[in-house]
Amino acid sequence: MMPHKFVTVHQYSLINWQIEISESGLPGFIRNIIDPDRRDQSVFQLVLQTAGLREKCPPVRSIEFKIRVVDIGDKEIMSPIRYVHPPGFPSRHVFNSSYSTPERGPVQEFLQSVIGVKLLENFDLDIQTLIVFDVKDFLSMENLNLSIGSPMPVELNFRYNLLMNQKFHNFHLITTTGQGFPCNKEALFVASPYFRKNLTAEMTYFQLRARHLEAIEVAITWMLTETYHPPPIMTPELADEIVKLTLIVGRGPNQRKLLGSIERHCYEELVKNHEDLEYVKNVLLVAHNNRLGSLQEACHACIITYHFADFQRDMIQNPSPEFTDHGAFHQQSVLRGVRDNYTRGLLVKSFTRKTSQKSN
Repeated sequence: MMPHKFVTVHQYSLINWQIEISESGLPGFIRNIIDPDRRDQSVFQLVLQTAGLREKCPPVRSIEFKIRVVDIGDKEIMSPIRYVHPPGFPSRHVFNSSYSTPERGPVQEFLQSVIGVKLLENFDLDIQTLIVFDVKDFLSMENLNLSIGSPMPVELNFRYNLLMNQKFHNFHLITTTGQGFPCNKEALFVASPYFRKNLTAEMTYFQLRARHLEAIEVAITWMLTETYHPPPIMTPELADEIVKLTLIVGRGPNQRKLLGSIERHCYEELVKNHEDLEYVKNVLLVAHNNRLGSLQEACHACIITYHFADFQRDMIQNPSPEFTDHGAFHQQSVLRGVRDNYTRGLLVKSFTRKTSQKSN
């Protein structure tokens, strides 16, 4: 059966889900050996899994499925069945983690009794899913992506001599605005194929395609030390420049960790500036163009929660190719991504409740 998608969204956090009834179980020749009485039966399971761009999802407190058979007026024609997924991590499938009903038991028997039954072909199978999160977990930056780079330590050891000790500085990397970043020429040459290709013995400076001095500092620090030196303020323009610059001068080790650190830093600023639609749009473009999926869906959440009517109006009155054009290989447009997640969010009813705190 075709999977259905829906979205859970709250403030600046969003999760895409996919739910389907999967026909699975052991291959027929094995079932014929271990369970001859069921060898001709399909095994139906309800399977729920994440399906979006986000790398990491917050922990789920509980998941409950309710399966109903209803007529055109939403009237139940037989008793529904419920299933509460056990706490803990979801079952592991080949390509993804998923929450699913058991291969045996009441739910399987219920699905077996209604799927493909001719007498019920004019009725609908209605599946209601209740997913419970802790709001703090749902919004936490810690649950945004899988890996981040180590922060630059406060006390610097020998690894940072060529980077920070002025007596080793014999070269400058220049921004397009004329600012210079002092560094060690030999360190650049050893660390990056790009610099080995472009630096000559006579050079005392080299201009990079970067407007912000902080972009050079972040990129070179990561390239030489594999630590993230966060700029005092992360703007969308600066984030975009850092990502592009690291692609030019050399990815360095564990590039995904650097991108994870940039995503989290941008997410912090997104939370602070969530009321500013133009700011959110700029972050969204950076995330989309640089394939920062977790940050991209955080921007979708922010627009859906706080700005969707204004965003729609702006897209109609001031259409921009940056939002409407498809990317390479028919990549979904920015506008389509926001609208799709908004539509999927309409399938979900959300509510919050306070839990009482008992003191000893």
